[in-house]
Amino acid sequence: MKLLAKTSLYYLIFSIPILILSGYVCFHIITREVRQSNNELLLNRKELIENYLKENDTISLKIITKSSEATIKKIAEINAKEIAAPIFSDTLIYDKKENELAENRLLSSVFKVGNTNYSIKIWRSTLEYNELFRGIFTSLVILLILLFVTYLIINFWISKTVWKPFYQTVSNLKKFRASDNVIPRLANTSVTEFDELNLSLNVMMQKMIVDFNSQKKFTENASHEIQTPLAVIKSKIDLLIQSENLKENEMKLIVAIDYACSKIIRLNKTFLLLTKIENRQFNTTEKVSFENTVDNSLVFFEEHIQANKIEIIKNIESDFCVLMNADLCLVLVNNLLQNAIRHNINSGNIEIYIAKNKIIISNLGVDYPIDSQLFERFHKNSTSQESLGLGLSIVKEIAEVSGLVFNYKFTNCKHCFILTNDNINELK
Repeated sequence: MKLLAKTSLYYLIFSIPILILSGYVCFHIITREVRQSNNELLLNRKELIENYLKENDTISLKIITKSSEATIKKIAEINAKEIAAPIFSDTLIYDKKENELAENRLLSSVFKVGNTNYSIKIWRSTLEYNELFRGIFTSLVILLILLFVTYLIINFWISKTVWKPFYQTVSNLKKFRASDNVIPRLANTSVTEFDELNLSLNVMMQKMIVDFNSQKKFTENASHEIQTPLAVIKSKIDLLIQSENLKENEMKLIVAIDYACSKIIRLNKTFLLLTKIENRQFNTTEKVSFENTVDNSLVFFEEHIQANKIEIIKNIESDFCVLMNADLCLVLVNNLLQNAIRHNINSGNIEIYIAKNKIIISNLGVDYPIDSQLFERFHKNSTSQESLGLGLSIVKEIAEVSGLVFNYKFTNCKHCFILTNDNINELK
């Protein structure tokens, strides 16, 4: 969820209890004002009736009683408390027009005119509280909907105007590569926070480029400096092996040293390759055919395949063509085939399936799924002395820099390594 949307959601959530509280307060204020207004009007009518009784204005009294809003009765003796305290109450009175009971405000009072005691009841139709509640509730719902629509409009406007520099910065950062030695130009804004962010990002990218170049230079120099003495050691070992005066013990030691030296040379070359891949130093891209690359790799591994009596099963629906570096594609396929040969069973098989959007290389082997950590460097599930534990790590790195998806599945007692250029990972 975007920051603006999340902020607006919080505003909307917090506004709901505020609106409910506001509605509650409004309801009580309105009802109190209506009640006070009705009380004042009823008191005025009470005083008017008292005056009519004192003046013996029977005509006005008949008009009031016929209006069905007051009753006047003569009563027996009353005490002083009843005269001094008119009583207000709410009551229901049948409304003939509406054919229902309607809410009314009632004033009950007794007073004395001359020697006669009177009891009067005056009522007035008042606001129905349930209708008032429904009206306020409806208003709050409409207001909430208007607020939600307003938040959406404000979000859209802010996203297109105020936050535009931020999104431009994000877009530039996605394109940034330290290997390009170019710092993207970040737009100047009128927002202090965005300017501070851009300034910090510029400093960070400058440092990244400096660190990248330093690391690149160190790696190249270190690899070169290590490779030279290793080559010298290797040549001296070869000369020793050709010596005629070596004993059997000495020969075994020299062969072990030669093996270790060869492994160090391969490690050094592999580390250099991994570093170049991670640093995106293979910039040249072209349309590469995986079918042709697989054919070339099979020729290269032909002796190993025959020596291990491995059957190659090819199932090609259509060529899998990808825009990537051709050398990296060859390294990727070589590592996958070498892995399939090395970890296969005697007289086993390797199945190669190529379709428009995927390539699957499957091989027989151990009858259980391999550890998912096998893609990590130096993690090995086999005890093969030839394996460095870096082959699948290189495949994964090449797949990532080339925009491919690399996955593993164990199905039908086969280990399947899948490369796709989209999110389709299912086997056919």
